[in-house]
Amino acid sequence: ISMAFKRLPEFYEEPDVGYDVYRLHFNENLFLPEEYYREVLGGIESWEARFYTQPNNASLAARIEDHMGLPRGSVVITAGADDGLRLAIQLLHFAEERRLVVLEPTYSMPRILAEQLGVEYVQLPYGPDLGLDVDTAVKMARGGAVYVCSPNNPTGHLVKELEELASRLEGLLIYDAAYAEFAGLWRPKLHEYGNVVEMRTFSKAWGLAGLRVGYLIARGRLASALRALAYPHPISSYSAKAVEKALGLEEYVRRSVLEMRAVRDEVAGRLRLDKYVGEANFITLRLDGAEAAAAELYRRGFAVRALGGRPLCRSCLRFTVAPMGVMEKFLAALGEALGIKLI
Repeated sequence: ISMAFKRLPEFYEEPDVGYDVYRLHFNENLFLPEEYYREVLGGIESWEARFYTQPNNASLAARIEDHMGLPRGSVVITAGADDGLRLAIQLLHFAEERRLVVLEPTYSMPRILAEQLGVEYVQLPYGPDLGLDVDTAVKMARGGAVYVCSPNNPTGHLVKELEELASRLEGLLIYDAAYAEFAGLWRPKLHEYGNVVEMRTFSKAWGLAGLRVGYLIARGRLASALRALAYPHPISSYSAKAVEKALGLEEYVRRSVLEMRAVRDEVAGRLRLDKYVGEANFITLRLDGAEAAAAELYRRGFAVRALGGRPLCRSCLRFTVAPMGVMEKFLAALGEALGIKLI
């Protein structure tokens, strides 16, 4: 194989921390009650397990369109948001420029997928005030694509220049809205632009990460092109039925978001450290020795994410906001790990 392939992609290794620790590394929604899950996770009929799903999970796509007030045919179902991101980046093989401009610091998967799919990855840092230089982004994209996450991971900030970028960009805007509901953005709104692919997921605010359901929103020909690249049966019958039930239980999700925001703000106010707070369900600390601190926290039963080597995030530690009882224990453990008093 070494003679046939000059270069092979590197393996992206997810941290496997198990389920015996407090999982504060994946930004799952930890505020939803068991009652919500009992209502969502009902069984399926034998015929639904025996036969393949509808092509493209068309009924679920239509249900989401109705629920979100979206035009018919604008939703493409994907196996989680990462699958949707893969489809959006694949579109660049049909663009003028096979180039992806990524606003950093942000989620690492766009860089990884660009490498796997043979797309040029170009990094554009946010400004010190977390502003987006729209002029530079437009020039750098050159008919390719720009990836923007808002609220951004790991800074949590809302990108206020998003619509200006969509209106001026000649190429594609890949808008990652995985954390949008935490910021109160419950309904997609950029689908009116013909050059925007908006990524949404049921893994974060909706608390269904294990079901692996995401969706893309795009207009007209762009949605059709994404559907052409998608697998014909992206998710299982079980996942589709559970998500349809969840859509009827949005009030649970909205309450959990309000609870999370209250805890997040209290924790942020008590943490007298350099940090990013923003509008998502996590807090990112800017501190030296993030890797060592993460290891110490894991030893104390808390899995967090150490991030580093990025613009504005040379050494950072990100943790998911959990209910206050867990946060009290976490703050105590964090203080021990850093050798300082936090509370």
